Amino acid sequence: MPKPTSKRQPDVSRALNALRRMVRGLRSAAEAIERDVRISAAQLFVLSELAQVPDQSVKDLAAVTMTTHSTVSQVVSQLIAKGLVTRTADASDARRAVLRVTRHGTNLLRKSPRVIQEDLIAGFSSLRPSERRSLATGLEKWLHASGLGAVPPTMLFVKPLLTKPGSRARNKNPRSERAPSGNNPSKAAGRK
Repeated sequence: MPKPTSKRQPDVSRALNALRRMVRGLRSAAEAIERDVRISAAQLFVLSELAQVPDQSVKDLAAVTMTTHSTVSQVVSQLIAKGLVTRTADASDARRAVLRVTRHGTNLLRKSPRVIQEDLIAGFSSLRPSERRSLATGLEKWLHASGLGAVPPTMLFVKPLLTKPGSRARNKNPRSERAPSGNNPSKAAGRK
C-alpha cells in the first residue's frame, strides 16, 4: 500500500478529525435526546420547527427542515402516533392539511434541550458567504469522490422504515454505485 505524502496528510487528518468530532457530537446529542425525552432527534427537530410556526403543511416543514417531503412525512406520522402533533384541515382551504403541536408536545418541548440541528445551522450561518459556499462545495465533492454521492440526504437521525414481511427490499447500498477508482473499500476500512 503506498504511503500518503506528508504534504497531503495534515489536511486529510484535519478533515477526518473535524468529521469525527461532528459525528461524535451528533451521536451524543441524539442519544441524550432519546434517553431524556424519549423521541428521536429528528422528531424533536420537526416538533421544534412546527412549534415556532404553527399550521404548516408537510411540504412547508420539508422546506424549513431542508429535507425531503417523504422524510418529513415519516417523522410527522411518528409524532402524530405519539400524540405530539395533530393534522387537521386548513380553515381557509379544506384541501390543505395543517399540522399543530399538541399540549403534550408543547410540554415535551419545554423540558427538551435545544436541538443540535439548530446549532449546526446557526454555526454554518455565522460563516462568511464565501466560506459557506466553499464548505458546501467541498463536502459535496468529498462525498462524491468517496463513493457516497448517491446516499440520500435524509434528515439526521431518521431511522429507515422496516420492510413488510414477505416483501423484498432492493439493495440500496450506495457503496455498490461507487465510481471506479483505485480505492478498495475493504482496504480503506482498515485505515480509519
